[in-house]
Amino acid sequence: MHRWFPVLFILALLSGCGKDAQEIRSIEDARDARIGVMTGSTGEELALQMFPEADIKSFDDVMDAVTAMMSGKLDAIVTAYPTALQVTKKHTAFRVLEEPLRNENTCIALRKGNPALLTTLNGIIDSLHQDGTLADMRRRWFKKDLSPYEERTLEVPTKGEVLKIGVTATREPMSFMDRDAEVSGFDGELARIIGRVLRRPVEFHNMKFMGLIPALQSAKIDLVITGMTATAERKRSVDFTKTYFENAQVMLVKTAAPHGDGKVRVLKDIDGKRVAVLSGSAGDLAARRRFRDSEFLVMENAADAAVALNTRKADAFIYDRSVLENIARQEPGLVILGEPVAKLEVAAALKKGNTALASELNEAIGAFTEDGTLAILRKKWIDGDGGSLQESNAVGRKGEAELRMGTCATLAPFSYHANGEITGLDIELARMIGNRLQKKITLVDMPFGALIPALQAGKIDFALSNFNVTEERKKLILFSRPYLQNDISALVLRSAAAPATPVSEGASLSAPDLNGTRVAVLLGSTHDTYALSHYPNATLLQYKTPSDIILAVKSGKVDAGIYTTETLREIFRADPSLELKGGVLFSVPVAMGFNKQNDSLREQFNVFLQDIRQNGVYHDMVDRWITRGEDAMPSISGTRANGVLRVGVVSDKGLPFMIVKNNRLVGFDEELAERFAAYLGKEIKTSDMDFGNLIAAAATNKIDMIASTLMITPERALQISFSDPYYEIGASAFVMKTGGAEAVAGNDAPGAAYSFIQPIVDGFQNNIIKENRWKLILSGLRVTVIISVLSALFGTVLGAGVCAMRMSSAKTLKTLASVFISLLRGTPVLVLLMLIFYVVFASVSIDPVAVAVIAFGLNFAAYVAEIFRSGVESIDNGQREAGISMGFTRLRTFLLIILPQTIQRILPVYKGEFLSLVKMTSIVGYIAVEDLTKAGDIIRSRTFDAFFPLIMVAILYFSISWLLLQSMAYLERRTDPKFKRIKTAV
Repeated sequence: MHRWFPVLFILALLSGCGKDAQEIRSIEDARDARIGVMTGSTGEELALQMFPEADIKSFDDVMDAVTAMMSGKLDAIVTAYPTALQVTKKHTAFRVLEEPLRNENTCIALRKGNPALLTTLNGIIDSLHQDGTLADMRRRWFKKDLSPYEERTLEVPTKGEVLKIGVTATREPMSFMDRDAEVSGFDGELARIIGRVLRRPVEFHNMKFMGLIPALQSAKIDLVITGMTATAERKRSVDFTKTYFENAQVMLVKTAAPHGDGKVRVLKDIDGKRVAVLSGSAGDLAARRRFRDSEFLVMENAADAAVALNTRKADAFIYDRSVLENIARQEPGLVILGEPVAKLEVAAALKKGNTALASELNEAIGAFTEDGTLAILRKKWIDGDGGSLQESNAVGRKGEAELRMGTCATLAPFSYHANGEITGLDIELARMIGNRLQKKITLVDMPFGALIPALQAGKIDFALSNFNVTEERKKLILFSRPYLQNDISALVLRSAAAPATPVSEGASLSAPDLNGTRVAVLLGSTHDTYALSHYPNATLLQYKTPSDIILAVKSGKVDAGIYTTETLREIFRADPSLELKGGVLFSVPVAMGFNKQNDSLREQFNVFLQDIRQNGVYHDMVDRWITRGEDAMPSISGTRANGVLRVGVVSDKGLPFMIVKNNRLVGFDEELAERFAAYLGKEIKTSDMDFGNLIAAAATNKIDMIASTLMITPERALQISFSDPYYEIGASAFVMKTGGAEAVAGNDAPGAAYSFIQPIVDGFQNNIIKENRWKLILSGLRVTVIISVLSALFGTVLGAGVCAMRMSSAKTLKTLASVFISLLRGTPVLVLLMLIFYVVFASVSIDPVAVAVIAFGLNFAAYVAEIFRSGVESIDNGQREAGISMGFTRLRTFLLIILPQTIQRILPVYKGEFLSLVKMTSIVGYIAVEDLTKAGDIIRSRTFDAFFPLIMVAILYFSISWLLLQSMAYLERRTDPKFKRIKTAV
């Protein structure tokens, strides 16, 4: 079967590519489309009826269908509305056709012949309808944004007859597994409510949808509560309750492709493209009037819109310029177009008819305008740099009079979360108004789209949330006098805002500059791929670590290097001998990498990333690590009771992303990974690897996540899944400054006497003492000694056994031993190490040190077996016969006569093989083991000293070898009869 797998794989690819992708804009367009359905669902039945000429493909899970549509294998998916809603929330490349295919009734299923339970369940459903519980559940679980669910805490009985509930927990938000591996969602909450009413403990049974009804019929479960539609066919097999959820089958399709070349240079380029807007905002209204042919993606907040731009799911974001400027400061990959879409005024919003409060607000705003307060606020919050903004101490007076002010706290700098509270221009202005009116201001945070309905319903008294005055809004609400003049502008990708060129205008670097030169790149990186395609006549030298690239440029091994722009700038601060050559070559979004089978963890990270973008933590991280260049890790608290998160990293990526300082990992990527682990309630365990091994480690489940500024590329997406992008980094070429080496050398005072000792002292201080780097050396030394000794012991014992098999009279044993020896001796030890780690133990969580011991032990055993055999066969056969004739058994003859002589004869060869083993352990860094060599690499990545760390490692390897050599020499002397006779004579 395995030999046919490549052929089947190719056929599968060909079959998927046999038909061009079809754009679905209406149900009519899907008549002959490729449609995905869920096996056994009503959507499958409906699709077969409605689209007889279509190519219907069945899937066990909706995410499998989504993946197929993303890769061009499907044109549409027929599924239930809740599932489609969830997909569009997390993948803005998809949308739901407005017209439903069919409305459906979602009910609870139970076995036939149980009328009492059916009556009871119907009564519970009636009660939940009447008291508004089901409506409230729908509001809490069917959100259109990615904000956290408002899950109720329900105490369920722990004693009594267990109520077994069947679910398919892959149908968020109806039923899914939460971060604690518990069934959650609308159906999960409903099941627990029923358990409370029936006073029975609830036990969930998660299974495939097709298996639910058979499980119900065979009494494996008592009820099915998982968004099941009551169809006539199913009613013949099971009973259904009354409807608890009004559902619909809908069609999920790809968002229409943008027109033109996708580049947005001026406002007119936006028409016909994908435009992100905030629901009901002035930017939304202005964009729809200005860009009538565009496709609009309605977002809940500005952070979502920025993510859509960074992930190329939107071509522009239309909103207030003040907010866009704040986003552009935090997201260097985004830029605001110069021409505004519209010019508007910003004012407070009130309920129509509330003229008394409007008069008070107008009087306060007028006073603040005349005394310059508003001008100060604008300068502080909008025209400032955003880095040191602090709210004033103006606080409304606490008394009986209260004003409830609505705001959407995701609109920095007007209203946003920082340091655990809501702050911003609108918040400070509100408290000044409260102080002037002698009223207490109570903040009510809500989505922007909910502010006008809340005003109309009297839930809030007024709203300050960067409200632009428009004619459409004047029909619904009342406005105060304006307190700001504002522009509605367009935010676009920086790379799309200008013609695509390899480098910035005027840069000295272009393709001919590097063609014909030697260029250093990181093996397996996007820099590697870029250089191959853009500099075909250059000599590319691929290095495993960034520090090796830096050292190659400094030592003249190459003429130029290509690496991450942000990291290079940090390096240049400490090393003035290097400089950038031209501008940024290209920029690519970076994301976390996950195993393709671990979608749940990837989605959890996406939600986590969304959360920290909204609460200000992400922007604080960007400010500290990237803008200001700090290198101090904050303290990250949280429980660690939910297991371990294994994260693959490259410790010498360089600041601002990751380095080793004071024997711990620090940097933007490390903080992001640690915060995510705390968010999950897990302990983080990092595996430091070569960059080229990260994707293999994730694909084989050796790690749960890659946190190493992993650039998103189509090739990598075939092996792993990417999270939403968390940053966009550039790549630049760098070289030695002209006369750089001489400039550095010239720092010495003229005529200063050369000191041989001083460079050694400086090197020792910088590479060993500083930041306690000697601890890295000591830890690596310990690991090297452990692997060497344990591998030698394991290999010696195994080799003796293989030798016995090789010398056995049994033909089968001799053949097996010969094959083992030939196979192991013919396989490079590095290949053996990688095979055992990534293939043999692919599905096993095992310590990499143990893998190293096994790999080196197997290799050592193959050689030792032959050493033992040659030693035994070198003993004259007459000695064996003499021992037997003296009455010894064969075993005693071997142990007392043959073995001592064999040991004495093989020790010189065994000693050399043992020393080779010690030196071979220097490759264990390939499987994330921090041995002596890896410790030296980490130190070089911090100091960029080409010589001292390598010399130190070489000296330590020599010391280990010398000590082991002396131990073996002592054993050799102890087994040498001549030595014993000399010692006795003395």
